[in-house]
Amino acid sequence: MAAPASAAGSETPKQLLSIIRDFASEKSHGERRVCDLKRRLADVRSAADAAAAELDSAKRAREAAEQELRGSQAQAAIAAATIQALEATISRLQEEISKVGTDLDAIKSKGDSERDDFISQMHDMNAKIRQFQRMVSLELAEYNQSDLQSTEGQHVGDMTETVESEGILKNLTDKVSRIDAEVQLLEGAYKKDLLDHDKVRQELADIQAKRALMEAVMGESKQLKEIGGYPE
Repeated sequence: MAAPASAAGSETPKQLLSIIRDFASEKSHGERRVCDLKRRLADVRSAADAAAAELDSAKRAREAAEQELRGSQAQAAIAAATIQALEATISRLQEEISKVGTDLDAIKSKGDSERDDFISQMHDMNAKIRQFQRMVSLELAEYNQSDLQSTEGQHVGDMTETVESEGILKNLTDKVSRIDAEVQLLEGAYKKDLLDHDKVRQELADIQAKRALMEAVMGESKQLKEIGGYPE
């Protein structure tokens, strides 16, 4: 009766370790995607800052031209062309921001689903482990009962099998403890990933706020252009 228990004990930790490796692989893939998105956001933010600086420079140039009795038509045309170019840049940045936001939502949704599946599988595996432990305990009890009814030689053999079964049970218990510790580490790492997601989303919100400010400044520039009577 110890042999089936030993086989089941060997198979159960293998299944559990396979589940953990699959989850860790998916988590590593998600981390790489988050890093790529962070780099992309950094590039977008840098481009947005540069566009904002150029827009401010164009506005100052326009104001200087108006203070000098509105300057020359050529300078006004250059300022208008710069504003149009910045409008195109902001439109492109807006599309990029929208895409990054969609990708982040997709990653978070996938991460939540994978975490739920992982926890469900862990619960099922823990139930199988507990069932196996109860089965081993019953076998040990049967061995102990048979020891009382056997001869001295048979008693020695059964005691040896009982000791071996107890060793198997102890090894399984140690493995379960180590697996529980690994699961806790994985859950901690997953919570850290969620915090990273929140940080990236905050950076995205900052870029969107800058875009709104740039649009407001462009609106003022257009009004000045209409008041000055310069061509679009």
